[in-house]
Amino acid sequence: MGMTEETVSASHFRVHFKDIANAVARGEQACTVERHGLPMVVVVSLEDAEFLRKHKWGAKASSPEEAPNDRIRLINPDSMPLEVLEEAYGLTTGTRDHEIEDWRFKAYWSLQARTGKNPAPPFRPSG
Repeated sequence: MGMTEETVSASHFRVHFKDIANAVARGEQACTVERHGLPMVVVVSLEDAEFLRKHKWGAKASSPEEAPNDRIRLINPDSMPLEVLEEAYGLTTGTRDHEIEDWRFKAYWSLQARTGKNPAPPFRPSG
């Protein structure tokens, strides 16, 4: 049986911590814990954590060609922290990329619902 990934609510995680922790420790699964539908943390095995310690957390400063991409990954706007969503929305103003325009439309409604204010229109002016 291969490893699976499971997503659970924080409440479910609290109630089933022992079972989830045992499955993760055996390498059977990784578990993403969400709160109000937003991913908060991922529980991984000690083996996976050791890999991260060695290759990510303990890595030396990267060279310029290995520098991480400073672009914002445009995921579902409702899943983004408000500050990141507002920044990404501002940075994508005037785009001509159809995928980003689609994202901006969703982001507009997410911003409006979360702030109670109308952000700048999601579409570029025609003409």
